[in-house]
Amino acid sequence: MLQKSIGKAVPLYEYLTPETEENIERHTKFLSMLSNMNVDKIEEIENEQKRLNENVPFKVKYPKDYLWQIYYSDYTDKYFMLVTTEDLEYSAFFYVLKKQLQNAKKKKKEKIFVPISYTDYSREYLNRMEISDIENYLWLFTKEWPLVYEVHDKNENLSLQITGKAYIYDDIQSDYKVILTNKEDSIKFYKLLKALFIMKTEVPHHYDIKLSIDDKGSLEFNVNNKKVIYEILSSLVKEEYLKAEEEKINLVEDKTKKEKELDKLQKRDIKLEKEYLEKERQISTFLECKRTFFGRVKYFFKYKKVKLSKQKESKEKEQEVKIIRVNKYADVKSNYTLEELIELYKQIDREESKVKNLNLDIKAIEQKIKNLENKVKNARQYIEEIDKHKKSIFEFWKFTNKDKTSELPKGEDKEENEEVIKKVFDFEFDFEDLAIKLDEKQRNSLNREELNSIYLTTTFVLEDINKVLEGKNITEKHLEYLKEKVIKENSLLEKENFDIFAGMAYDNKIKILANKKHREIEREVFKILDINKNTTISDYIEYIKQVIKNLETAFEKIKIPLDLPVYKADIEKLNSKFNIFNLEGKKAIVDLLKKDTDAFNLYKINLKENTPIIALTNIAYFENNNKTLPLGMNVSEGILLNSSLMNLELKSKQGLKMVAYKNPEDQLSDIAIKTINIEEYEIKIND
Repeated sequence: MLQKSIGKAVPLYEYLTPETEENIERHTKFLSMLSNMNVDKIEEIENEQKRLNENVPFKVKYPKDYLWQIYYSDYTDKYFMLVTTEDLEYSAFFYVLKKQLQNAKKKKKEKIFVPISYTDYSREYLNRMEISDIENYLWLFTKEWPLVYEVHDKNENLSLQITGKAYIYDDIQSDYKVILTNKEDSIKFYKLLKALFIMKTEVPHHYDIKLSIDDKGSLEFNVNNKKVIYEILSSLVKEEYLKAEEEKINLVEDKTKKEKELDKLQKRDIKLEKEYLEKERQISTFLECKRTFFGRVKYFFKYKKVKLSKQKESKEKEQEVKIIRVNKYADVKSNYTLEELIELYKQIDREESKVKNLNLDIKAIEQKIKNLENKVKNARQYIEEIDKHKKSIFEFWKFTNKDKTSELPKGEDKEENEEVIKKVFDFEFDFEDLAIKLDEKQRNSLNREELNSIYLTTTFVLEDINKVLEGKNITEKHLEYLKEKVIKENSLLEKENFDIFAGMAYDNKIKILANKKHREIEREVFKILDINKNTTISDYIEYIKQVIKNLETAFEKIKIPLDLPVYKADIEKLNSKFNIFNLEGKKAIVDLLKKDTDAFNLYKINLKENTPIIALTNIAYFENNNKTLPLGMNVSEGILLNSSLMNLELKSKQGLKMVAYKNPEDQLSDIAIKTINIEEYEIKIND
């Protein structure tokens, strides 16, 4: 496409000199472009250039990239700009032309900041393969593809700038930018990423590698909660190798002990098996001999009269297994390679597998021995009574097996997991189904008063509800403010006591929700509150108390059908009885990111299945008199919780940083680093 465009390109001067018939046509086209020129847009570009002259934007992104079709030619060592005459937007072209004319007149050189298309990396810091590796490595850790730019500042200083998004907590993402200003730093960053990538992919079960945002909006890497930089990478590998070596020695010791224990149990198993078979032969002999007198005499002398002296079992001297422990401070090399570390951990994995198998074998044989001991004990009891009752070999087997419990199979290379596996809630895939189920449940279970009360919690009334619960005063000034709001809503009459229409008002206007049409009216806060000119503070408080009762009744009817996390961001501590949480962490923090505050709190509660909740589904926001309201949660993704119905147990506490833009709509906006103090809670339902 580019070669085709260059082949058709004509130098600008041919549009400015109408000497030939063809050039006259081009000149006319140029004059047409000039007449449609937008001066305001050229001034907008000039203002952008002034800002770019001060600093490169965090995203290393130029607004309206498509306007700049500038390329570099290796052949001429010059930049050239292609302009399509069929376009409607020429502001970038006329800006460049203006700057050229100004510089020619002033006889000076000036630089502008523009994106250069289809330009290969200079390879001054890293080659193309290394840059491609960085992209792959960062994708593994961030789950997003990064963008790698070579940026030349106005002094021709080169920097390698890597931008992208990274998940810093659950579904919350932050922008990041890594700036590498020299070859040494670039190689260090590349080697650090490569080392972490190898550790993450080769032995993922041994290393928990996480990333975070630092004070400059760059990336920090943490290995098992320890910050890692290139300078300590060698010492880290050595430290991890010695730790792994100690772990391997302990595993070998444990394996040897388990092997000894298993061998001992196997011998015990053989002995019991032999004793039981002897008892079985004894009862078989008795059944055969009891038919004749001489047979009974023979049995008597063989098993009753003859007292076999207990043979002293020769106790085999247990072979002492000598384990040579390696002193970790002896014969320690000055450095270890990642290859050695990975190989050592693979050996550890093999030893762990053997120990797991031995544990399962031991557990299985212990159960078998327990059964054999019961069988031998029962066999003795049975033989003691063979003279008193007529017995059979079948009864013998039945009697001796009466205390048998199920035996475990021989150990396999599997770890037992007694925990019940539950479905993990994934917002992207599960939200829609969950929303429909909750909305359907609430429509069938809740009455109109309860639904109206739920709607009030989505408004300023929630604050009044919590004030009443906490015993705080609601002022006359606040009530007067509400009355003024009612007047503005044109719904205040002189002496009304109630709305005679209630929910029977019909609205035939077609509305769209979730891309579906419906004819339902929205709930309105002041219609529900029933405030009039005669309403007093005590009347208002009594009404709020009734709302609270409605909410408490609603909580008894609705429970969450699965485990899932919910989020709430706030500057204050979490201490109200009723709180609205969000099913998405990233949406919970959106509003606070825009505020002029350096830090705020994010609360996460891991709800358990059957926790009482109220979902802010569509029925909470709309009436459904016409039965046309779509099912789901298309207005809000909120969950109303009642803290008095649950115990919150703090599970973890951590602080994270993320990049926020002072003006999210402006691609050249300055950034601010926000601190998010995260508190994660487990929930326990009160009895």
